[in-house]
Amino acid sequence: MNVRLALSAAAAVVTFLAGCGSGNGTTNARPTFTANPSLPGVTTRQSAPMTAAGIARGIATRWAAADGPVSVLNTPIEFREVDYSASVFAPGTSRGFTAFLTTRRTTVVMPSSAAMVDIVNYAPPRFATSIDQSLWKADGRPSLGQAPVNGQRLAFPAGQFSFLPQGSTLTYQQVTSLPSDPHQFAATILGHLHSYAGAHPPASLQLKQLGYLIATSPLSIKARSAAWQALASLPGLSICANQPIQARTHTAELCIDSPTDETQISVDTSAGAILAVTDRLIQSSPLYPHVPAGTVDNSSTFTTP
Repeated sequence: MNVRLALSAAAAVVTFLAGCGSGNGTTNARPTFTANPSLPGVTTRQSAPMTAAGIARGIATRWAAADGPVSVLNTPIEFREVDYSASVFAPGTSRGFTAFLTTRRTTVVMPSSAAMVDIVNYAPPRFATSIDQSLWKADGRPSLGQAPVNGQRLAFPAGQFSFLPQGSTLTYQQVTSLPSDPHQFAATILGHLHSYAGAHPPASLQLKQLGYLIATSPLSIKARSAAWQALASLPGLSICANQPIQARTHTAELCIDSPTDETQISVDTSAGAILAVTDRLIQSSPLYPHVPAGTVDNSSTFTTP
């Protein structure tokens, strides 16, 4: 499940609100820490290594040497993203159809792991094919799951917001306590995935967690370096086949394949930041009616608050 679908499902169990914060009002505090920071003193010219692991290790080394506080201040954090996700109806049946939704989300997370998520539609829904649109009409034009016209606000009580898209909750305070040793860091993330994916979570799933964690959470500088080192050590990490090594100077697309999907992170190699996390179908699946192989079925593109 895409992180945004998981987030919405969790919020549905918690609270739907039009504008109020938590009981103590702390979720209305002004954010003073921005997610996905750039490397301090970054230069505009970098000679990128020629392997995916080399790119990630190079960024980790530069973060380890960066000036700044070892730990993060206990302040609200804000991140924004454009989310693209599949909305699937009756998969595996002759009535099944797929549409794609694009939303813009602004998330503010408090040190208590209370959070507010503001959602607005960023583009009209798009059907996978004209057949899907016809099936939708035949089904009575059900809601595809897009946000209301005036937007939507989801509220998470203290302790409920997680910086991992899958697995057990990783709170704000747990993020700020993540170890600076890359092996311990990787082991901690694996521990959060066991309840979701068993004892041996696939490397593609680990890549997604690390991508989101780097892009959205209040990691300390040393833990941020450890996250990049853990990412570099994932088996199967490669430069994506759809991007030649000679592509744009300051960006790289790093991938890990699973039997059915390719998980991709887009990296700003100059800033040492994550630009996007993407899932792409390697082969067609009855879980995604009428969606051909090679199609992006979920992505989150991170933007500046």
